[in-house]
Amino acid sequence: MVNWRRQGCAFVTTVSMAAFLLSGCGTATSNASGQTPDTKSIKNQQSDPIRGGDLQLDMSQDIHSIDPAVAEDVLSDEFVQSMYDQLVTYKGTTNDIVGDVAQTWDVSSDGKTYTFHLRKGIHFWNGDPLTAESYIAEFERMLNKNIASPGESLIDPIIQGSTAYHDGKSTKISGVTAPNPYTLKIVLTKPEPFFLNILSMHFFVGIDPAWIERVGDAAFGLDKPMGTGAFELKSNTNNVAVLTRNPHYFQKDEHGNQLPYLNQITFTYNNNTELDAMRFQRGETAFLGFNTRGIPSSAYHQFVSNPNLKQDILTSSAGTIWYMGLNVQQQPFTNVKVRQAVEYAIDKPLIVKLLENQDTVANQPTPPGVFGHVDDLPSDVNYAYNPQKAKELLKESGVSLPIRAKFYSSNDPSTLQIINQIQSDLKAVGIDISPEPTSWGTFLTLNAKGNQASFLIDWNQTYPDASDFLYTLLNSSEQPANNSTMYSNAQVDHWLDEAQTDTNQQDRANLYKQVTVQVMHDATIVPLYYGKYIYAIQPWVHGYYINRNLEEDPLAHIWVDSSHQ
Repeated sequence: MVNWRRQGCAFVTTVSMAAFLLSGCGTATSNASGQTPDTKSIKNQQSDPIRGGDLQLDMSQDIHSIDPAVAEDVLSDEFVQSMYDQLVTYKGTTNDIVGDVAQTWDVSSDGKTYTFHLRKGIHFWNGDPLTAESYIAEFERMLNKNIASPGESLIDPIIQGSTAYHDGKSTKISGVTAPNPYTLKIVLTKPEPFFLNILSMHFFVGIDPAWIERVGDAAFGLDKPMGTGAFELKSNTNNVAVLTRNPHYFQKDEHGNQLPYLNQITFTYNNNTELDAMRFQRGETAFLGFNTRGIPSSAYHQFVSNPNLKQDILTSSAGTIWYMGLNVQQQPFTNVKVRQAVEYAIDKPLIVKLLENQDTVANQPTPPGVFGHVDDLPSDVNYAYNPQKAKELLKESGVSLPIRAKFYSSNDPSTLQIINQIQSDLKAVGIDISPEPTSWGTFLTLNAKGNQASFLIDWNQTYPDASDFLYTLLNSSEQPANNSTMYSNAQVDHWLDEAQTDTNQQDRANLYKQVTVQVMHDATIVPLYYGKYIYAIQPWVHGYYINRNLEEDPLAHIWVDSSHQ
């Protein structure tokens, strides 16, 4: 598949994958839901890294913005993550939260006050010091209406005083203060168990407001960034972007070696995915990872069938669910038995086979490896392919056959292939859907209005918690932009609202199980498959790994053999 939707942002890829990869490390506590997504998600890991060398990389689209508050496409995030530092980040391939700029932090007993103790001696590339005020400045930019940050909804109204600042009723965010230059205090309006996961996102970095005032917002987001990260932007012109090593970067690897190892990375924009694959095979580019959305679908067969290329492949599960949405306010899907019939009528294993077995069959909205996924889903809502059962439910529904409805989607070849199979499966039981494919952007715009009877779409993980899937896609407060099936269940809303603020993880797991069972019974979402990352890494590239929570290749941790420097 080729599209990614996430938290109001549209993402484009080539095989049904994108990368969320780690560039920082630190020391602190971990969250209760820490898991290792996939033991195969590390490539060519060795203990004696070599410093130096340059990398040549392709990128599948040009950069939209490198302003941390504005960047929303996955490639722009790649650059932001490499040039800036968050308070916290993820450890290796896991869901464990560790410190980046924050050495330690404290959380109050009521779960509403976070106090971060920052590392001292960190400077921006221009020599200005990084302090707690650097993070306050970024929170203010995210809440500034003129900036129009896509991450604004992640902190407003959860941070105390965020709404007042956003609405221009206050000149300060009352809930974000700096008791001293190296202490940052954040007060929430209510507990949010996954708040640290939110802070690990690329939006929440330290910035230099004096620099931004000097160069202006436009230049700051194009070719004049100012960060503290592992790499500095040397240039961004003519579809070529060059990053160079920050010699004063504060992070070190587990052996005490200063990061990063590489001297320079050159990205060349190229929208010809076949050329990307060819350049990799000739050894001209280091990897087909996040930068190119993985191995191009047109070259997938060649990679898996060629012994030399196959050994370069790196795979990992991805926090992505592709599903067919059934609008409960649109005929014929107002009838729950019709919706349940659709669940039984679609041959999901066949769809996965059509996708070259690059993905896995889905049975619920929350993917495996995400906190809140239900391993022991009851059989009556764990729908298996059963067209006879679908026909029985349609008969019980009392709806006259054949049932007709429009089916909306994007118009790329992989999606249309799946649409055709779903159309065939449903027609076999008496449901006649009419495909309405459009461009991905047009489809998303129309879908956000909540008036499509049925549609094919995906949701990609923002943080490893079921809230990101269940609350976002199914809470009635999220209608129509995210909850575009227009599903509304007061009991489900209550459970989801409770899970948003409950600090007991076992209680939250129980709540998410109740929600999952109920929404699968109500059958407004037809889970189809969970995505995978499928990348190719040159054998002379070491230290590459995948963390699906972050949107970057782990550039700070990569090194190359001396013969390739």
